[in-house]
Amino acid sequence: MAVVFVLGKVALAKLTPQFFVAWTFSIAALPLGIWSLIDGSWKEIPRCRREDWWPVVGFGLFSIIALYLIWLGVQHLDPTVAGFISRVQVLMAVFLGVVFLKERFGRGEIIGSLVLIAGLVIIRFSFGVSMDKWFWVMVTGGLFFGAAEALAKRAVQGMSPVPLNFIRASIVGLFFLAVIIYEGQSPWEFKGMFWYVAGVGIGGSLFARHFFLHAIRHIEISKAMLVRQVQPLFVFGIAYITLGMIPTLREWMGGILILVGCAVMIGGRRK
Repeated sequence: MAVVFVLGKVALAKLTPQFFVAWTFSIAALPLGIWSLIDGSWKEIPRCRREDWWPVVGFGLFSIIALYLIWLGVQHLDPTVAGFISRVQVLMAVFLGVVFLKERFGRGEIIGSLVLIAGLVIIRFSFGVSMDKWFWVMVTGGLFFGAAEALAKRAVQGMSPVPLNFIRASIVGLFFLAVIIYEGQSPWEFKGMFWYVAGVGIGGSLFARHFFLHAIRHIEISKAMLVRQVQPLFVFGIAYITLGMIPTLREWMGGILILVGCAVMIGGRRK
């Protein structure tokens, strides 16, 4: 996913977020559909029970909002900083666990959430007024992404990862293709960014998402999300080497606090 973030940053220098998301998911949907036909998992779609459909559809709809906001934020921010801010998804996942799954909000979660919020505050005040908008765009996107992941955990219990990922990719891809056509954009003008878009579609929307769905189907979502919290560190290395972008000291301090807060919150849930 770290490579995906950097590839996306490059592509978004020329493409709009809605065009970018439309094609990354449309490109992923085609091989996912073929995959489901080959392994026979497509049969799960018509057999899916009515009560299992609401998290599947909800996963797709929340993904639409989250993905647009996150890539809009990445377009205007250092990708490492954007990665740090998007970790707020953990806070949302913990909150939903308390509200809907009646999980206890213990000392670890309280301390972790306070540390995470402190990190966000530090990053927020490292920005000038002109960047304030994109900070809040990224925070909102992270919250919606956390909600989408909680729905994914529920959805993947009733449908295996391949058809679930196919439905999600189709919902997101078709929605944004309709948006760019409505806006009068040509859906074929990649402006030399096709291979970047394809790389994100195959590497992120298809394979990274497939493996994550497999993970949360068999282990607690908090454990799977804990591993993902190191993503911004890899984003930093790749972004620095390829784009020469490096966060400020204050942004680093805030980012590290966010990662520590995530680890403490998730650690508290695992006990």
